[in-house]
Parts: sequence; C-alpha cells; structure tokens
Amino acid sequence: MWARAAGETHTEAAWLRLPDGVVGLAPHGAPLGPRWIRRAEPWPALTEGDPVVVDAGGLHTGNGRVFLEHRQALGWLGPLPDPAALAAAPARALISDALNSCRPTILLEPPWRETIDVALATIGRLAPLDALKAAAGAVGGLGPGLTPAGDDALSGILFAFRAMADPTVEAALSVVARSVRTSDLAAAILEAAAVGCHIEPVHDLAMAAAAGDSAAAMKAANELDRFGSSSGADIAYGLRLAFTHR
Repeated sequence: MWARAAGETHTEAAWLRLPDGVVGLAPHGAPLGPRWIRRAEPWPALTEGDPVVVDAGGLHTGNGRVFLEHRQALGWLGPLPDPAALAAAPARALISDALNSCRPTILLEPPWRETIDVALATIGRLAPLDALKAAAGAVGGLGPGLTPAGDDALSGILFAFRAMADPTVEAALSVVARSVRTSDLAAAILEAAAVGCHIEPVHDLAMAAAAGDSAAAMKAANELDRFGSSSGADIAYGLRLAFTHR
C-alpha cells in the first residue's frame, strides 16, 4: 500500500494493492476516476505498509474497523463521444487549443527531452499502432513522480487512440499498456486508459470537443492542469500529441 499527498489542491490519499488490482482512496475534491473511490469524509490515517483487510463486509483497517462497505464502492466510467466526431479535424483542433493553456510537462526538460523527442516523433509518421508501440517502449516508466511522468503522458495517448476509434482497438491498446515496465499503480492507470477510462476532466474535454463547445473544453483543460503536482500537465501533453499528430 502507498499513502501519499494527492497533489497541490488535495489532501491525503492512499493507494491499496488489493487481490483484484490497485485501488485508490481519493480525498474530497479529487476528480472522479476509474481506479479510485471518493467520499466526503476523511479516510482513516494510513501509512505505507499498513495492512488492509478485504472481506464480505468491505475494507477494514488492521484493527478490524470497517472504513468502506462494499455497497459504497461503486465504479465510475466516464462517457466517450462518437469516435468520428472526436477524430474530425475541428474537434482535434479544439482540444489542442484548450490544452495549450496547461503547464509544460517536465518531460521537455533535461535529461528526458532527447528521449521524448526521438520516441514521439514517430506519431503521425508510422502506422498508428506501430508509433504507439515505439512511444510506449521509450517513455514508459520515464521521469519522476509516484506515477512516472512518461506513464502519465502515455495514458493520455492511449486514451486518445481509444476515444477516436471503437472498442475493437482495446485489445491491441491493452497489449501496449501491459508491455510497459513500471509500478503497479502506473500499470493500472495505463490499462484503464487503453479501454477508454481516465479521470473526469479528460472525459469532459473529449465530450466538449466532439460537441464543439470551446468554453467547456477550456474549463476541462484547466481542471486537468490542476490535477496532482505534475500529472495533469503530463497527461495534457500526451493528449495534445495524440490529437495533434493523429
């Protein structure tokens, strides 16, 4: 288990390694996401390495106190727009314009810049899946962060590839996601992105762009930019690459 500050705008959060995968306990104010649970009340104080018991009743701390009942743990899947509408040039241009307001990714700084430039130059030049494999091999696990910056950027790319296509691409994208050697947490996020699941602002941005709503797209981009200490900027970078160089 990991327990960390969730970012500049959020309080403590925890990531749990459970039998069926990694699950996050998100603090109040965090966006919705496919791999975490959010509630208004504070989570119990947890530190890295604390045991969490899972049984028919829900999640328990090591002393047996239930802090999450199964009925409270509802999954969230963000909406996806019509792929043709999102893949059209006007929608992709709207996304690119909105994301220009986001902070620059740390991946464009030394010592990661050279690796990023070479790997991501394949997007738009090679066949889409070949370019994605090349990018994943180079940026997966790259850079700083609880989820490495390269993985955050790759999650944006995977999401964009899925959102501009149909469910038949998910198997191939999932293979790419699972090929990355990284942490359990980052791997879970990549696998979710490969099947079109990301945090709330990413879905809001895609829906707004497909509808041609520039104001809503800008609002979603601003919310994404505030996510985490740097993850939002890294995700935005990956999205912008994929939508610009499709």
